[in-house]
Amino acid sequence: MFLGKVIGTVWSTVKWKQIEGLKLLLVRPYSLADLTDVPASTPAPTHDAVVCADVLDAGVGDEVVVAYGHAARVAVAEKLPPGEQPPYPIDAAIVAIIDGKNITP
Repeated sequence: MFLGKVIGTVWSTVKWKQIEGLKLLLVRPYSLADLTDVPASTPAPTHDAVVCADVLDAGVGDEVVVAYGHAARVAVAEKLPPGEQPPYPIDAAIVAIIDGKNITP
């Protein structure tokens, strides 16, 4: 998981059937320097971003928590029977919209 900021939206007219109707957002991950007053040894990325599935109705400017892999697929799946794998071809999903944070370096 990582914290990041929604910087844009992604849309397409053709999608894999299982993700039709699923909102996609572009999220820039935060670096440690973004979250604290401690200077980082390397600058924060300004161009790296991750396309994330959004089921929480986040928007541009929101700070979010993003899950990867299986956790992301579970986040967008409805209640599945025990042992059934989520059928969604996604790798990242927004699992929380951040109201506030307290980071101690």
